[in-house]
Amino acid sequence: MKILNIFFILIIILSSKTFGETNNKLSLDANEVNFTSDTIKVDEQNKKVIASGNVVIINDNRKIIADKVIYDQKFDKAVASGKVILTEQDGSVFETNEVILTNKFKSIVAMPLFGKLKDNSIIEAKSLKKNDFGESYFNEGIYTACECDFKKNETPIWRIESKQIKHDPTTKTVYLKHAVMKIYSLPVYYLPYLSFPDWTVKRKSGFLTPSYGYSKRKRFYIKVPYYYAPEDNQTWDMTLTSHQNGKTGHVDQLNLRKKYEVSSLETNIFTGNLDTNKSDGDDVFAANLKAKSFFKNNWEMILEGKYADQDTFMRRYDFDNEKSYKSFINLRKIQNNSISDIEMYNVKNLEETNLNNEPVMTPSISHHIFNRNDKFNYDIKLKAHSIQNDESYDIMRWSGLGSINKKIFLEKILIDADANIGLDLYSIQGRPYSDTNDNRYIDRISSGFSVAVSNQYGLANNETDLIIEPKVQLSSFLSPDRTTQIPNRDSSEFILDQTNLFFNNQYQGRDNLQRNDRLNFGITSLLVSDKLGEINFFVGQSQKLSGTQNNVSVPNKDRQSHIINSISWNFNEKFNFLWFALNDHHDLKTDTSDFSFNGSIDNWSYSANHRSVNKEFISDNTDREELKLSLSKSFSKLKTSYSRKYNLRNNNEELISENFGVEYNDTGYMFGNCLTILFEYKSNKENSNRDLLADDSINLTFSFRNLGDLIYKP
Repeated sequence: MKILNIFFILIIILSSKTFGETNNKLSLDANEVNFTSDTIKVDEQNKKVIASGNVVIINDNRKIIADKVIYDQKFDKAVASGKVILTEQDGSVFETNEVILTNKFKSIVAMPLFGKLKDNSIIEAKSLKKNDFGESYFNEGIYTACECDFKKNETPIWRIESKQIKHDPTTKTVYLKHAVMKIYSLPVYYLPYLSFPDWTVKRKSGFLTPSYGYSKRKRFYIKVPYYYAPEDNQTWDMTLTSHQNGKTGHVDQLNLRKKYEVSSLETNIFTGNLDTNKSDGDDVFAANLKAKSFFKNNWEMILEGKYADQDTFMRRYDFDNEKSYKSFINLRKIQNNSISDIEMYNVKNLEETNLNNEPVMTPSISHHIFNRNDKFNYDIKLKAHSIQNDESYDIMRWSGLGSINKKIFLEKILIDADANIGLDLYSIQGRPYSDTNDNRYIDRISSGFSVAVSNQYGLANNETDLIIEPKVQLSSFLSPDRTTQIPNRDSSEFILDQTNLFFNNQYQGRDNLQRNDRLNFGITSLLVSDKLGEINFFVGQSQKLSGTQNNVSVPNKDRQSHIINSISWNFNEKFNFLWFALNDHHDLKTDTSDFSFNGSIDNWSYSANHRSVNKEFISDNTDREELKLSLSKSFSKLKTSYSRKYNLRNNNEELISENFGVEYNDTGYMFGNCLTILFEYKSNKENSNRDLLADDSINLTFSFRNLGDLIYKP
């Protein structure tokens, strides 16, 4: 070693076997070694140099601090002893009693060893060997990401014990042989081999933490994910997961993600053999695709495709909870005064009762032009679409609508005038057997106008602001009667509320246009008070003067619509109230209501929601009433939550679902900054679907720093 050559030149010059000097320093160029110590003793006969007291050795790979260093030139070997601290180039720091350095200080052997890696995780080993390639071998090693002191015999919350731990800086991976995971002193699992990325990389190929558990349906099951990320291409990665069920079969899942310059793509593919409602040992396949891309001239494309060859296995085994699959491609262009849309889609229902309603849209094309200025506002909407198997209807439709709006201010009074004209052409290629109408080609020209008058009244003092705005509208819509010829596909579940009360065409869609004249009126009020908070109130109604109201599931009785009621009261963070109801104008009976209140008191959060619908108000002729209650408590680092949902139909009190959870909501980790345990209990009662049964489950998720999540579902 060059530094030793300088030592021996000094020996000849000084003609002495020893010398002592504080902070003697011998340094070579930047590629060699810097060396300092309190004293240096040279043994010329044995070709050894002994440095003592505050010895510091620095080269390109590491920094070594020791009480004493003995260098043997004949064997190119240095032994550092006492309290030895090694600081590696990547920031890791190791403490030991003795270190042997060879091969120009590139290779080391240390024993025993305590280390803190760059990410503050900790390692202990009986010995460490590090070769000149930078590979480290920790024998009888213990690894943990928890805050603890091995030197004081502190036990970490979790640790991995291994016969050998290898760190390869080239592949940036940590490899373990015969790894045993322990929580405190309890062994959790054993793996003959385990690898994970080291602390220097954000992504790395390798096995992720497995999930396992037990259920009555699956028996013992395990989920083992493998993550692949090519080092030479940062634009894509994938996860291959094996789902092994002890009783019901297995599924392999491939999740692939790819990014392009202006596009992104993600796919999930499922294939395997499972017990299904069709048969035991059924070969199953499912796939979904999501893509997004941007084109020139502000066009954006969104594509999504979903397919499953067996109706409900995706929901049965918790891969996907959707009841229908919609595969579509949508192109949209948004400009300052126009919106263009092109869409094609296909819907597959996974419920046996809806198999006759799997519409295919090929395609739907729309263009919306609009302008807003001080004089007037106008809208032009053009749309064409072709749809098949929409509840056994096959329909092609072309429509156009032009409307103009003018606002006139007369002191405090606002006059709002609207006029519109529309054209609709239909080609009905197929009808269900229940529809005996044989008209195939239908045309219709429609027009409408409305005039609304409103005025705002205000009252204000130091504590309260009150605004009351009554509004009256006269609306007329002219259209030939085509309700018996054109299927109503866009307004059959029409419900009148404050959002569409003052529309010229209250149905909003184009299928159910009818000749009618209406008088609409409503009152809106807003109260802002220091004592009462903010209260919004609305009440309104529609009066049919002439015309028809056909082809909807909820016709207004006589000429009057339901009375619309809506109240929201934001008192403070402790109390908030919301209520919406439609009341029959004859007896004020509530046909539908939605009532909720919520708030937060001393870190306790609560909410209650009650919904009810009269069976005569919806098409399936079934009463509905539901109550949901929830309560949660936030602590310094935890949030607990509890909820229950009841079915109150027909004066019953049937529990639908119950959930309880404990959630960690702080940064870092719950225990020792290395472990978080989340608990969740779910109880869902029987589902009407033929394949989805009642289920009670307890989920435990263990999150280990640097290792990922381990989920236990008893």
